Amino acid sequence: MRNLILVLVAFTFFGFESFAQRNLRGKAEADSCIALFLRGDFKGLNSRFDTAYRSYYSKEVLEKDWKELTGTYGSYASHRLERLESYGPITLVGNYLKLDYLPFLMNLSFNQEWKLVHLSFMPTHKTYVAPDYVNPANFEEFGLMLNTRHLIANQAVISVPSGKGPFPTVFIVGDAGPTDRDNSFENNKPYKDLAGALASNGFVVFRMDKRGVGNGLMMQKAQMAYESFTCREDYLDDLYYAYDSLMKMPFVDKDKLFVLGHGQGGILAPLVFKEKPGFKGAIMLGVNHKTTLETMIDQYNYLMKVTPGYQVTYEMQINRAKKAMDKKLKPLTPHEEMPYDIPATYWIWLNNYPHVKMAAKSNQAYLFLQGGRDYQTRPENLELWKKSMAKKKNAEYKLYPKLNHQFEEGDAESTYSEYFITTNLPAYLMTDIVDWLKRQSGN
Repeated sequence: MRNLILVLVAFTFFGFESFAQRNLRGKAEADSCIALFLRGDFKGLNSRFDTAYRSYYSKEVLEKDWKELTGTYGSYASHRLERLESYGPITLVGNYLKLDYLPFLMNLSFNQEWKLVHLSFMPTHKTYVAPDYVNPANFEEFGLMLNTRHLIANQAVISVPSGKGPFPTVFIVGDAGPTDRDNSFENNKPYKDLAGALASNGFVVFRMDKRGVGNGLMMQKAQMAYESFTCREDYLDDLYYAYDSLMKMPFVDKDKLFVLGHGQGGILAPLVFKEKPGFKGAIMLGVNHKTTLETMIDQYNYLMKVTPGYQVTYEMQINRAKKAMDKKLKPLTPHEEMPYDIPATYWIWLNNYPHVKMAAKSNQAYLFLQGGRDYQTRPENLELWKKSMAKKKNAEYKLYPKLNHQFEEGDAESTYSEYFITTNLPAYLMTDIVDWLKRQSGN
């Protein structure tokens, strides 16, 4: 945790306004460079480079690259700021260039003197591109390392709005499995979309890699030794270390805290509310009302219908799930008899966790959002939540017919392979989330 505190103290020392000023300067410098391209002033553009890089980016090279780009993919139509990031003394500014036939990203890197040290073009289908509703000039992102008692350094990101705080703060709690801080599926990064949208609208956002990301060998060693592994080791220990540190930071409004839980991460919201003070509510994205193992069985029964070629694998996981549901399950049950080879301690913990009862008894507000094409958390879960939470006056519900479990749009029956089709979360989803958060936080 020491690394996390040091990074945040450094942030506090440098202050909010300097980051806002740097963001504005970065956008202005990038706009100026694009204007030089459009005027055909390649000599002037070359002079923008640090002297160590001018020979590499000669005016002849710059002219050739630009004419080749626009000659192949069409004339320039417009551009917008797509990313603005810091890496020590280097500021990276990404711009989405709309050309007649194919959009490109123009990446510009500036040193501390605002001299160019790098310029490149990349087709947008080969990388993540922030959607229109994200305004990178409105916030700053910081990479963090969580060093908890598990002795495994874990990566996280905090997005902080520009300007003077304190700001309402959202903790993203990810879905089951080795989910990273962005919930990455190649170029798709739904949690990054969420964080960018919320930070653009004045919310601090924390998101983290789960412990299984990049630490497979150490976790496998612990697994073979039959060390206890539950949702506390999987989620809560890291989340609480980050929470305790962020509560010391002046940019966090300690009276306006929220959980955004996706899938299995959402079922932990009632427990977080009980164990950590100050939370006002939770956004529940595709969160199961049924137990995790019942939800797993529903998922594989669906997949056997739409992808029957994998029936043997699905039946094996269903049988393992049924065995894990046994109330007499022993902690030392062999891993290979459990779903995904995850230790029995994990399933015992979940079997005994009454997430629905805890949610119904909690005082916090809830926003339940459900995709109509979600095969991992089937839509009937939303109706079950409505019944269980019927006495709560501060719970809201919404079904999105076209969205899947990742909350990405589509029309066909959803399968896992769909998650890799390059897209962003829809703007109307972000509008609903931001509006609810603003109402709950009084903004």
